Amino acid sequence: MKKLYINCQSGVSGDMMLGAMLNLGVPEEYLTENLSHLKLDEFQLAVKRKETGGVVATDVDVVLNQPSDLTTAPYSGNYRNYGQIKKIIAGSNLSNNAKALSRRIFDIKAKAEAKVHRVSEDEVQFHEAGAVDSIVDIVGIAICCDYLDAGEIIAKEVPTGFGTVQCACGELPVPAPAVRQILSDEQIPHYRSDIHQEVLTPTGASILAGLTDTFGWDEIREDILSRGYGTGKRDTGLAPLELILVEAKES
Repeated sequence: MKKLYINCQSGVSGDMMLGAMLNLGVPEEYLTENLSHLKLDEFQLAVKRKETGGVVATDVDVVLNQPSDLTTAPYSGNYRNYGQIKKIIAGSNLSNNAKALSRRIFDIKAKAEAKVHRVSEDEVQFHEAGAVDSIVDIVGIAICCDYLDAGEIIAKEVPTGFGTVQCACGELPVPAPAVRQILSDEQIPHYRSDIHQEVLTPTGASILAGLTDTFGWDEIREDILSRGYGTGKRDTGLAPLELILVEAKES
């Protein structure tokens, strides 16, 4: 059985995790082919590698074909809601495993956002790039996990950063309200860290909660198959997100 370890000492965002999955060994062609099953023609994936923290990490950017104005506040613009996103996933030709994991992650995020915005879960609007970023990051990571076929996923406790962050809702404290809600709902071990910016996004927190079976590890004793590194767009001075795929020893 394979296990996947998540070293999230740098925090977690959707693009960081997706980049680390590709860096770990998931073929880019496999990801793009499966994302095409969603039948969304609004974006292109821009995948590049860059050296950071002494390693070569992968950065994934979701580039909109027709960028829209992202300054409109949520619930006042034309954004996709979770009810629509569920229909996109259900109507796709993705594998059952990828569909189930996508829904699990989105359910966690929608539940938290519903509490924060005081709406029903189906009415939650995913306003990052008209929800395209969220869909590609979350479904893309589910596709990659299905490819890796790890029997168990273990993560370290995650930093949140501190300060404030600017988003479609205006200026918010770090961790953002949706992140705080996910950390509480899912009981994710976390700490503030000394980074004066956001290092754990709502999408990153929901991905971490949806993927992880167990939190906490100090030393890896299994045979390491590969390591993958993912980096985001912010310069935090931290090492990139690290994924470690191992072959579990037989008991």
